[in-house]
Amino acid sequence: MCTFLVHIVFICEYNTRMLKISKLTDYATAVVLFLQKDKSLHSSEQIALGVGLEIPTVSKVLKLLTKSGILSSIRGANGGYKMAKDIAEVTLYDVIAAIEGDTAITECTKTDSLCAQEQGCDTRSGWQQVNDDIKNILLKMTIKRMAELNGSSKPNIKVMVRDYV
Repeated sequence: MCTFLVHIVFICEYNTRMLKISKLTDYATAVVLFLQKDKSLHSSEQIALGVGLEIPTVSKVLKLLTKSGILSSIRGANGGYKMAKDIAEVTLYDVIAAIEGDTAITECTKTDSLCAQEQGCDTRSGWQQVNDDIKNILLKMTIKRMAELNGSSKPNIKVMVRDYV
């Protein structure tokens, strides 16, 4: 049994077709975890330096997170970005939805499904349950909890950002 589990982990680690979040979503999570450290304003340059990413990438993430209401921004020489909500209220699902938009594990689990085989499909209900379960897990995982799981409420963000090849 252990060999089988190790084999699955090996396949998942190197198979690019596995279920995973995008790099941009991973980076957005890192940005939110960086900003949750304190309530002060941070420039996009400070955030980029803090999470170890290029400014254009961070700028794109900041725009999407601000548009979704997770972050707030203030313009001007003394402006910057900060959390718009308490970190106990922001979920991982919120961050994913801000970057990816409405997501689903299969076509038929979307609200407005376009799958031609949807009516006669024997797997639709199962996939919808899996999709709902994943969504519920992501809705329960708050940014506060992610910071706690990292070992403190002030995580070292550079450790969390990974470049998936």
